[in-house]
Amino acid sequence: MRFIYPEFLPALLFISIPILIHFLHFKRYKTVYFSQVNFLKTIKEETRKKNNLKQLLILICRVMAVIALVFVFAQPYFPVNQQERHKARQLIAIYVDNSFSMKRETASGMLLEQAKSKALSIANSYWPGTSFLLLTNQNEPSQQQLLTQAQLISQLGAISESPESLPLSKAQKLLINNLDKQKLKAEEVIYLISDFQEYASDLSEMENDTNRSTILIPLPSTTSTNNLLIDSCWFETPGRQKNREEALWVRIQNQSGQSYQNLPVRLKINDTIKAISNLSIEPETSQNLELRYKNNRAGTHRGLVELDDYPVVYDNQFFFSYDVRAKNKVLAIYQQEDPAINKLKALFLNDENIDFEQTGSKQIQLSQFPEYQCIFLLNLKEMSSGLINALDQFVKRGGSLSIFPGINANINSYNALYRQLKTDLIEQADSAALRMEALNYNHPLLQQVFLHEESNLDLPKVNYSYRFSRSSQSQQTQVIGFNNKQAALSGFPVGLGSLLNFSFPLDETVTDFAQQALFVPLLYNMALNSFTPQEIQHEISNNMVLTIPQNGSAPIANKIAISPFHEDKPVQLSVLNNYANQVRIDLHNIIRQAGFYQLTLSPENTQTLAFNYNRQESLSPTIPAEELTNKLQTSNLNFMQVIDEKESSFDTAIQETNKGIELWQYFLVLTLLFLAAETLIARLWK
Repeated sequence: MRFIYPEFLPALLFISIPILIHFLHFKRYKTVYFSQVNFLKTIKEETRKKNNLKQLLILICRVMAVIALVFVFAQPYFPVNQQERHKARQLIAIYVDNSFSMKRETASGMLLEQAKSKALSIANSYWPGTSFLLLTNQNEPSQQQLLTQAQLISQLGAISESPESLPLSKAQKLLINNLDKQKLKAEEVIYLISDFQEYASDLSEMENDTNRSTILIPLPSTTSTNNLLIDSCWFETPGRQKNREEALWVRIQNQSGQSYQNLPVRLKINDTIKAISNLSIEPETSQNLELRYKNNRAGTHRGLVELDDYPVVYDNQFFFSYDVRAKNKVLAIYQQEDPAINKLKALFLNDENIDFEQTGSKQIQLSQFPEYQCIFLLNLKEMSSGLINALDQFVKRGGSLSIFPGINANINSYNALYRQLKTDLIEQADSAALRMEALNYNHPLLQQVFLHEESNLDLPKVNYSYRFSRSSQSQQTQVIGFNNKQAALSGFPVGLGSLLNFSFPLDETVTDFAQQALFVPLLYNMALNSFTPQEIQHEISNNMVLTIPQNGSAPIANKIAISPFHEDKPVQLSVLNNYANQVRIDLHNIIRQAGFYQLTLSPENTQTLAFNYNRQESLSPTIPAEELTNKLQTSNLNFMQVIDEKESSFDTAIQETNKGIELWQYFLVLTLLFLAAETLIARLWK
């Protein structure tokens, strides 16, 4: 047993008052003589014993009444957790999870409304003078201010669902920081009210704070909610092209116990329905659905995949956006007076999908590299350090680089580039006659070249090539192989871009590659499949930071803004940094609604971005109260406890948690009983 106000215990010294009264005011006897003395002696002894017993019982009642009354003011209690109550003033911090998962319905109503009701019960369980802090998933600056009980109740009523979510450990740390900022000498208690989904309940990261207790109040869903959701979307091929059929894949999850038959799934591009597919899916399974359509024009495209499902509706839509270029810009860098450039000119110069440019090795403008999607190096003898660095940055930022090494080229010069790109290195030149024979039909460059695999193709021959040594850092994919198992064409992912490396020169004196049928589709696909990487969608989250790649010819203004699509409500954004043709933008708590947004980087440079809600809210299960208790015990989080909302009396459980099992009322009853007993003994005992 412990006391809230132990300073009242010295008042126990007042028990000396009834003791002194007892000894100083005892009844005096007068001697009276009678003739029959023996008979009177017996009566006298019996009367004295009864009177002494009466006075002793009265003394005990008075002493016990004083002791019980002192205990009433000292307010004894039995603590129900490890946290003792040392201070009369209390500062209470409450976290209410208002993520989308709290919209689930149970037999008792929506989880969010239950959470607000529990927070209200907590507020009412404290004295009116108690100070409160309230935190939701938005973590707004206003939530760092102390609230009265009335202000807390008002703010609880204004809480609504939000796409943001906080890990449990972060919510606790934010509340601890907010409590520390108050610098008050008060007893502090933290309440975390949530459905405790597994992905956010990182108990191992929580603090075992000895200065304050943390109380977990789980609100598990007692009834399963039928939910069909669009988990994600992706394209089958890496780039978007005009007039090419696109294959969009959609992953759909069925989290209910019922099957769905012939449910329509719609695809809209720029607000026009492009495809509809009927979905049939079994209970608690996922399915990938293919939707095909064509991009009929260049420019920005806004895509939306949607289905109809209730009662959970926030995950029924998936937004995405992308750009389709009118033409891919291709640059060929060639050795002066090398006729190989004529092969590429004949292939690309008048093509409607390719914007082809050429430059000699001595007239290169390195600053214009970011404007191109694909660069060909044709038979260069050597490369300068400036060209090597520019090509390295070009590839890592998302460009596609194709290399034909020259005859008797400076191997050290080429290896300097390969080292920076972390790909295979040239060992030596080889004049052996070789023939191409191994084709990787699954590679994107060859997927649509052949109707089916052929075993007797007439493939190019080479009598001058370079041998490469495999690097431990490279991620080589062989596209075409020689008959000696060496690679004729290799692909390497580098940063955001790729390197396509031929091991032979594009020279008619050493190979017939340019005269073979394979030449045209292979090089055409290299140019056509060179795309700047695009993020087709972004996920709404706390502290969201976007990295946007930029074209070097489109400058970025000092002030940039974002606004909902087709709405004139721009919000100024903070640019964290701007370097290497990339801009990092802080979107903290700005994007809260899924959909399309217009990002204005400059008057001439705007982008359309798509934002979606986090699907973890739909996919993650909850942790029951019993399991939470077990996790706390195994994690040795001694200053935390769980209050199960299913308990018969939540208010009683909160009262006991706040104040322990209070005993003062029992001692008050004892005080009254002892006083009543004293009165009865004094009046009725004859």
